[in-house]
Amino acid sequence: MRVIKGGRVNLSGLDIVFLIIIVFAALRAGFRGFVREFMSMAAVVLGITVAVLFSGVAAIYVQPWIGTGAWSQVVSFLGLFLLVYLLVKVFENALNRIIERINLESLDRALGFFLGILEGLLASFILLLVLQLQPVFDTRQMIAESLLAEYLLPLLPYAERLIGG
Repeated sequence: MRVIKGGRVNLSGLDIVFLIIIVFAALRAGFRGFVREFMSMAAVVLGITVAVLFSGVAAIYVQPWIGTGAWSQVVSFLGLFLLVYLLVKVFENALNRIIERINLESLDRALGFFLGILEGLLASFILLLVLQLQPVFDTRQMIAESLLAEYLLPLLPYAERLIGG
């Protein structure tokens, strides 16, 4: 930990960027609430997953109207994604109505704030990973001066293995 006179912590420019990302994500998720924030992520992830897994099968049913080729794949992918996305959003709205009826909005927002902190940390980690892997300019000094990078760097080998296969 980098401490200067008076017991203050010396933050680098990269630390300030990380903190801005984390604070922004926490405030955004806090205002939106846990259910809306989590279900929005789930809608995208589930939509993409279902579309990737089943667009080939769905393309067979779309081909009589569009014809064979890439367009049937594109239309089936987009159709499946939108279908799953909308279903998750309908479920999200139902959950939000239940939360409002039983007066749990404050808990929803507090949990959303903490989820936002995790999202901000994940975004900061991804930024650090990109800085570490990009070949355009040398980032070793910038990363070495970062207090937060000191805690995130031990996680990089796991992410590199995950990305690499």
